[in-house]
Amino acid sequence: MAVTKLWKVSVRLGQVLDYATNPEKTANPEYSPEDYQALKDVLAYAKDEEKTEHKFFCEGINCNVAMAREQFITVKEQFGKPDGIQAYHGYLSFKENEVTPEQAQQIGMEFANKMWGERFQVVVTTHLNTKHLHCHFVINSVSFADGKRLQNKEKSWYYFRHIADEICLEHKLSIVEKPELHRSPAYLTMKDKAGMPTRYNNAKKAIDEAITISRNLRQFQYELGIMGYHSNFSPNRKNATITPKGSEKPIRTYRLGEEYTKEKILERLIANRDNIVFKPFQPKSYVVRQYRIPTREQKIQKVGGLYGLYLHYCYRLGYLPKYNQKQQNPARLHYLLKDDLMKLDTITQQVTLLGKHHIGTDEQLFSYKRTVEAEIKSLTADRTHLRNEIRKVNISDERLSAAKAKISAISERLKELRKEVKLCDGIAKRSGLITDTLSQVRADEEKSQRKESRNYEQRR
Repeated sequence: MAVTKLWKVSVRLGQVLDYATNPEKTANPEYSPEDYQALKDVLAYAKDEEKTEHKFFCEGINCNVAMAREQFITVKEQFGKPDGIQAYHGYLSFKENEVTPEQAQQIGMEFANKMWGERFQVVVTTHLNTKHLHCHFVINSVSFADGKRLQNKEKSWYYFRHIADEICLEHKLSIVEKPELHRSPAYLTMKDKAGMPTRYNNAKKAIDEAITISRNLRQFQYELGIMGYHSNFSPNRKNATITPKGSEKPIRTYRLGEEYTKEKILERLIANRDNIVFKPFQPKSYVVRQYRIPTREQKIQKVGGLYGLYLHYCYRLGYLPKYNQKQQNPARLHYLLKDDLMKLDTITQQVTLLGKHHIGTDEQLFSYKRTVEAEIKSLTADRTHLRNEIRKVNISDERLSAAKAKISAISERLKELRKEVKLCDGIAKRSGLITDTLSQVRADEEKSQRKESRNYEQRR
């Protein structure tokens, strides 16, 4: 079964090459240390010098894997095209237990040679870290032959899926009969299943709620507008779209599911007409409060500092629900908050770090970061010393095993610490944005309240 995909790489070129040739993903534990050593220099640029009993499936077409990045850049500079898209990154995935690593790499090389081998430099690797073996391709965006960029069928999903299917059939492998080009990314599906907010399920909730309180399309679009969505249901358009406020990327409603096509939404509105009961207008009666009990929001704001700022932001996102109230509907959040609602994982990790280490000021944040960086430096030195130890010829099996266990423990700790450094950097960057966002949200809410008060006075 050949599952294929290709996407642009506009970030640092070395980053995607490092990922594709990651020794931990391309390693086969069935091979000897001698086999690994033969390819160690080839993958040295990957910056993973840990010695393991592995062999790597990593080859280059029209380039040397060890110097792929430099050779890619040389071609770009030669033809005066160093900017823009740096490379294309693709993969070819196989059905579980259908191919061996050697077969996967062979098919990957055949595919890459047929697709790009005449004009482009390509790095081909096979990742063995999942049940489904899969090949990765990193293709230079500029041709070494004529200096032209990747174009037309060379990056067409339909074309290279066809080529992949031909090669798989030649090797008597299964193929996907009806592949889907525009499926939702796997992580979105996982988030949906976990009940986490995404761009798409927020849009679905907004549409569902707007339908329940609307008698016609005009009212439906008005309710969507209140919830921060611009909608286009023009009869001249085949598909309806809704666009979150502050975004330039519209969502075609049919992508949300069968019940969200243009026709289905109109049918649901018609079916809902008789279910809506309008109550006569009754002026609100305001009761003067004798005692004011502090709200949860006010209590959170009293915490102060960075930790208090993050707690307050989580509260506004609905992550810390109000007392004796239902969970806030994400569809009715202020449009500035909706984007960060989809980053709750990161924000939660950041607020947990602040609370765990009692960080309330920028000075405390940077002080903690320096402490973590010092520990990283110390542990890195210890790991380097241990790696040098296991390179000794006369080292005993017992000492070798103990050293490898320590290296593994240090590597896990370094992973945690580097994550904390990244969180610190994220907090420093996000805290100012949170302050500005909350200020804008409060200003918009006060404006809305003033408008509502004027309308109430006019109706009296």
